[in-house]
Amino acid sequence: MFHLQWHITERCNLCCTHCYKDEKLIKEEISTIQVFEILDKYYNQLDEWNFDKNSNRISFTGGEPFIREDFWEILENCYNHRDKVSYGILSNGTLIDSQVISKLKDLKVSYVQVSLEGLEKINDQIRGKNSFDRAVRGLKLLAENKIPCNISTTITSKNLKEIPKLIKLAKEIGVKSIGIRRLVPIGMGKKMQGLMITPQENQEMLKFIQKENSGDFHLGVGCEEGLYAQQMEHIPNGICNAGYFSFSVLPNADVYPCRRLPILCGSLLVNNFREIMETSKELIELRNYDNCNKECKKCPFFNECLGGAKCVANGYFGDPFAPDPQCLRLFKKLPSIEKGCQKETEEL
Repeated sequence: MFHLQWHITERCNLCCTHCYKDEKLIKEEISTIQVFEILDKYYNQLDEWNFDKNSNRISFTGGEPFIREDFWEILENCYNHRDKVSYGILSNGTLIDSQVISKLKDLKVSYVQVSLEGLEKINDQIRGKNSFDRAVRGLKLLAENKIPCNISTTITSKNLKEIPKLIKLAKEIGVKSIGIRRLVPIGMGKKMQGLMITPQENQEMLKFIQKENSGDFHLGVGCEEGLYAQQMEHIPNGICNAGYFSFSVLPNADVYPCRRLPILCGSLLVNNFREIMETSKELIELRNYDNCNKECKKCPFFNECLGGAKCVANGYFGDPFAPDPQCLRLFKKLPSIEKGCQKETEEL
């Protein structure tokens, strides 16, 4: 499935400690007309690629997408093309009220993801005072109105033990899934690099997720699932598809392979989707397996993992082709960046 993650604004009503907010993007936010022009490019590209609405989706996010004044106009545009595209929202959930719910239902929004980092104390330390209560209120409204919703969590050593508590909360609310992502040390998150979980903690977390995935409740790690392969009894369903089946579009229409992998690949104000996909040298390099780290290519699970999460490697080492620093096969502990990965790896 092709995924277009569109950061339609950099503005936000929260200030999370791990945010990758870029102040210059607030000034460069494109107009409503330009948004519609890019949507037209996308619809045309779907026709050219022969993609139906079940093989693509747009996730509108930010910043906080509900802050953008023309957001309902943008969603209405998608609604008018709902035969071509599925569309949802990635939000902090704090602005969701009964009026918002009514509009979401009218515009047939497919899903809403709400970010939580734990229960009240931990969440509010990370996302700001009272953010927990407001986000949970939004989640309850979504669940009560049968709008598909899930929780997204960024894991560090600070909130790792909150996962079981979040699962309990989600089930009480009626939320059916939680997406778990590791911290990517970019933006403000660079200052939190010391809070990244260890390779051992990461494998223990993956084992826990594997065990808890049962019935109609789902815990997922999505594109970071490659490291699951080391469990030896699990074949990952998701690996890093940066450069393949996803684009992230910034508020100024610049294109990244992924918002957590800040490598500029082009601009949709200049080019269309196909041109960027086929001619961007950055995307072509990301798709070239020969560029993967030699230690990763030696691994018996390379075909299932492809080097782990490129965003984490890039944020940590400054190189998307470096090995994932939370890979337990290569690292007993988080490696020293100054020494480089070569001196920190070991044969296993």
